[in-house]
Formats: sequence, C-alpha cells, structure tokens
Amino acid sequence: MASNYPFNRILLATEFTEFDAGAERLAFAMAQRCGVPLRVVIPMLSNPEFEANMPDFALRAEQDMAQRIEALQQRAASANIQLDIRLRRGSEVHAEIVAEAKEAQSDLIVVRRRGQPGFLAKLLVGEMVSKVIRDVSCSVMLVPRAAEFWQHGVLAAIGEAATAPNIARISGMIAGICGLPLTILSVAEERAGLQKAQSLNQTTVELASASSSQVQGRVVSGKPVEQTVVAVQELKADLVVIGRQHYHIFPFGKAGNMQSIAGAVDVPTLVVPT
Repeated sequence: MASNYPFNRILLATEFTEFDAGAERLAFAMAQRCGVPLRVVIPMLSNPEFEANMPDFALRAEQDMAQRIEALQQRAASANIQLDIRLRRGSEVHAEIVAEAKEAQSDLIVVRRRGQPGFLAKLLVGEMVSKVIRDVSCSVMLVPRAAEFWQHGVLAAIGEAATAPNIARISGMIAGICGLPLTILSVAEERAGLQKAQSLNQTTVELASASSSQVQGRVVSGKPVEQTVVAVQELKADLVVIGRQHYHIFPFGKAGNMQSIAGAVDVPTLVVPT
C-alpha cells in the first residue's frame, strides 16, 4: 500500500500536550494502515541561562520528557510501527519543526491545529502552526485534538487553479486507497464566475478519477468558507483537503479561506502546496 500512498516520509510534530493527542493518534494510524515509517520531532524550548541557574528544574524536565518518549516508543512497538524520534532544542518551536522537516525531506507534517488558548485565543489556527505552514514546502495535516482517522468521506475544496492539480492528485489517491467517496467542491463567489468554476471542477474531477472510482464534483455559489463547512456537514466528510495560500498570522489581520476552513471544521485538514 505504501507505494501508492501520496506520503512516504511522514513527520509527526508533538509536544505531548493534550492538544497534540489527535495529531499523535492520526499519525500512528496513517503509519500503521499505510505501512510507512514515522519520524517524530519533539521541539523543546531552550533557555541556556535559565537552565544554568535552575539545573534541578531542567533535570526534572529532561526526565519527564524521557518517560514520555519511552511511552511513545512502546506504543509504536505494540502497533508494529517503525519510529524515529528526534528531540530538538531551540528558542522557537516552529523553527525546530521546520528544520527537522527540511532535514528529513518530509513530504507531510502532522501537527495539532492549535494549542493552549492565550493572548491569541481567537486564532483559527495556532500561531506556531501557522508559521510552520508558512515556512515549509511540503503538505501539512492540521489535526483537532478529538479527531480520528477518516472513515466516511473526503472533501477537496478547490479554490485556485494553481493548487487544483495537486489537490486532485493527493485527495484522489487518499480516497482510492481508503475506499472512500471523494467530493471535489468549487465555490464561485459571484454567479458570473460559475462557468469558470464548473470548468475547473470538471478538470479536477477527471484528474482525481485516475486514482479513485468514487469521485463526484459539486459547484456552488456563495462564500467559500461557509459553503465548504456546509458541504462537510452534509456529506459527513471526515477529511478536508485544501490548498495553501498566503495569509496573516495574527488575529488583527484578516484570516484567509484556508485558516477559516481549518478552524471551522472539527476534522483533519490537509493543506497542500502548489
């Protein structure tokens, strides 16, 4: 199965918090079901001055992390998953994840959607995760903490022609391998754009059909985020595939469609590059 799977170098990024539980569960399921190895990066904030002044505290943190890593290794062994764990220390969590992904030549990063609410609590996608998406060239899977492996259907939201072929290829392969129906959604914000949306949708359905026999197209008019959320609910889709776009990280900037969709649905959202 691994030879037909779109991702063969999966990187799980986790800090072992309650918000990382969904990403851990999903990454393990992907590795087990698709027969691919799993690399894990554990980013730890490092403050040499603090660690020098508080050696006992630093030692307890190291011991706690070692116990968590051992538990993860045991979990992988029981599931017959090949695991490669990397602990990285640095001043910025996202930078360590990005560096590990580049070093490993990862084609997919699996990470939590957002973490502990704080000053940026209104963010649809966490600040750290937003920076990861911004700085990597591979696909990124954003996972809510309660999310499970998809079992019902895949929804691919086509917003721009540039990302459409990659969305079609990846969503078609996933749907085909998992034996799930795939719906490709195109939303025209104005009725004048319906014809263009229909043409792009038809082309994308044809591309996806090369890998899956259960592909249908859906073209509607309205606001892309609202229509995508409606489609997810109506179809009971439990995986959403969308294209990456440039967007603001902070809440006082207007969120893009990608952020808004990922923040509005409680299922894994796969963000693919051009």
